[in-house]
Amino acid sequence: MDEHRAYISRLVEQGGPTEAEYEEFTGWLGHINGLVKMGVISQEELGQLRHCFGAALSPSTIQGFAFHKPHGYAGDYEIIERFYQGYISPDPKLANWDHYSHNQPAVRAVRNRKTYFKELVDRHYARACPLSVLDIASGSGRSIFEWLCANPNAAAQIDCIEIDAGAIQYAKALNRPFLDRVTFTQKNALIYRPNKKYDLIWAAGIFDYFTDSVFTRLLKRFVAAVAPGGELVIGNFSDKNPSWPYLELMGDWELQHRGTAKLRALGCEAGIAEERMHIGMEAEGVNLFMHISADSHCQENNLRLISKSPQELEEANQGHLGSTRGS
Repeated sequence: MDEHRAYISRLVEQGGPTEAEYEEFTGWLGHINGLVKMGVISQEELGQLRHCFGAALSPSTIQGFAFHKPHGYAGDYEIIERFYQGYISPDPKLANWDHYSHNQPAVRAVRNRKTYFKELVDRHYARACPLSVLDIASGSGRSIFEWLCANPNAAAQIDCIEIDAGAIQYAKALNRPFLDRVTFTQKNALIYRPNKKYDLIWAAGIFDYFTDSVFTRLLKRFVAAVAPGGELVIGNFSDKNPSWPYLELMGDWELQHRGTAKLRALGCEAGIAEERMHIGMEAEGVNLFMHISADSHCQENNLRLISKSPQELEEANQGHLGSTRGS
């Protein structure tokens, strides 16, 4: 334990890992996470190691904000906004920790998720106008905002379901110019039942918090609300997520990671025919998307995203980031 404490102290003293040290720090996190899972390092000892990070694990940093969960749950709208908007602590002693966070494949995947959503809505809008969209666990509402900014006159109705009143307040303020087409309902997704059918149902950041049994139960419920020609799209972090140790150790952020085969198996358990399912992913390959068509024959070209490199997706995110920062 002493050598691990000394390693943390060195990083803290120098103001966080430099880019040249990312690989080493990532390897150390993986090593520690493995020791925790094997029981070699106890939860009490893990707490002692976390304490050594000091302000680097305070809400002033991205990882500390995730760890302390000021909104009461992991993956809240504010931490996702920090990902989207490229938040860097103004404290020079903490800034490198945030640079490291933004370099994480999982964080890049969340930013890519926004682009995935906008391209998905584009394709559905091309076939269904007016378009009806249901966004489950809508969070900050930034994906919706950016799509409507790019399509200000779109004939689209977007209904958002969100349990967090603070997230709804934030999203309403952000989407103020479009509230004639965007509605917000405060409701727990576990008990919410749609009262109409939608061309697109999007649930990007909630199903990977569910057990398999809850996953299949809600899958059955929401797929029944998809209109003919439409689809349900469920996001889930891959079981090959390289940021898994970082999320758990530094963010105390537990997810139900699942692979392509597992997602298909859950779909079959829910009674979904294989030909109706398609698993997509964003450019990092970290965030998977389970597409379920309302129709018995799934048309691959309607479901598959236009291929983009990680660099192109990052540029797309950065381009809009400059126009929306602080909004």
